[in-house]
Amino acid sequence: MTSRLEALGLCLVILYFAYHAFAGEKGLGRWTDAQIELQDRKAELAKINTEIEHLRGDIRRVTRGSEDRDYMEALAREKLAFVYPDEIILLASDSTSAK
Repeated sequence: MTSRLEALGLCLVILYFAYHAFAGEKGLGRWTDAQIELQDRKAELAKINTEIEHLRGDIRRVTRGSEDRDYMEALAREKLAFVYPDEIILLASDSTSAK
């Protein structure tokens, strides 16, 4: 009788640990989710690092001593709407908002 009780107890302990190994808070399912999340974060980090390098290049182009005058002029025209006094400005109507 004791051996059956011991076998049952051992089976219950094994089932307990097996359940938690696969479905527990730190089990195999959570580990898989964590790996997927890690891959997503790595992709996001790579995208951010690429953007940082692009911004560093832009900073280098406007830094005193190494400025790119053509780039600075393009920025002034695009962002600040600067024009030369002898230029003629033509405004185009936006057809999507004319309804």
